[in-house]
Amino acid sequence: MTEFEKWAIGIAIAGASSTLLAVIVALFGEKIRQLWSSPKLRIKLAEPVLTKTNAGQKGWYYLLQVRNERRSCPAPNVRVLLTKVQKKAPDDSWIDQRFSGPVQVMWRWPNRMPLFLTVGFEVKATFACVHTGQQVVELRMYWYPNNLQPKIMPNDPARYTFKAVSDVAESEEITVEVAWDGTWAEGRAEMAEHLIVKTCGVEGARARPTLDT
Repeated sequence: MTEFEKWAIGIAIAGASSTLLAVIVALFGEKIRQLWSSPKLRIKLAEPVLTKTNAGQKGWYYLLQVRNERRSCPAPNVRVLLTKVQKKAPDDSWIDQRFSGPVQVMWRWPNRMPLFLTVGFEVKATFACVHTGQQVVELRMYWYPNNLQPKIMPNDPARYTFKAVSDVAESEEITVEVAWDGTWAEGRAEMAEHLIVKTCGVEGARARPTLDT
């Protein structure tokens, strides 16, 4: 093969590659642009906090952290949804509980925050709480359908599945198991032994109480 023939083949290959690239851009360019210019939401179990209500009552609040990993692309109208509830059967299996959902979880400061948030980086939602003198753990939702049990009773473990959604993106789901023996404690280590909150399927993902600051 002469040098001219090699040069001609190279030109032909380059032309074909350019044509193929132009076709790919025409077909998928907008999807690729949207992929890299869209928010990326993650949800995980956060550390709970001990705080006081306006009436001075102390309580533990259990939180979910929602993070947008693409800060340059704010996520509009973000909300955290409870999508599935499971209860433990006598044989230790988990049974789905039907309810009219999904249901929106309260933001950490529901009286100060709008129902839907624009998230540039990070925000937290409160999915459960328990106060001194209470015998139940309460779910924290903006509304409760009649077929959703809003309380977690002692010695009645439950699993809750959540995800964060916005108008343009949504996170993967996370399932949190809650098991309580009915004992309330103010000490962080003691409360962590009586009220166990952990991410299912992730070793070491147990929530450890911390003091609010």
